[in-house]
Amino acid sequence: MALPYDVVRVIEEAIPDRERAEKVIRALEEGLGAVREQVHKEKEVAKAEIKEELTKELATKADIVRLEGEVTRIEETLSHLATREELARLEGEIKLIRVWLKVLAGIMLAGFTLFNPGFHQVLKAIIVHIGA
Repeated sequence: MALPYDVVRVIEEAIPDRERAEKVIRALEEGLGAVREQVHKEKEVAKAEIKEELTKELATKADIVRLEGEVTRIEETLSHLATREELARLEGEIKLIRVWLKVLAGIMLAGFTLFNPGFHQVLKAIIVHIGA
């Protein structure tokens, strides 16, 4: 790596012996070259470490595709669920069915009691006992 002209000039002024000045300049250039190489190596190592850490933390294309599949599956499931209006309608129908079950149970009970000969005898005994 070549030193800037201003730096070379300062060194030549500080060291009057031309050979010694050139040795100092070459030594500085070699030292700076070695520093540059070391920085370049460390930069590559740092890049590799950062890339590895980011790969662990960031979503990959496969992760995104997997998540898109899950979102699609959830959307399909939600589309099959009943809406609030449908649920309200079903609740109304269930209430109506409950009422009809009670009515039918009452009719069955009345039918079993009114058309049972034993019931008529019990009813007759009650009426006689009361004295009506």
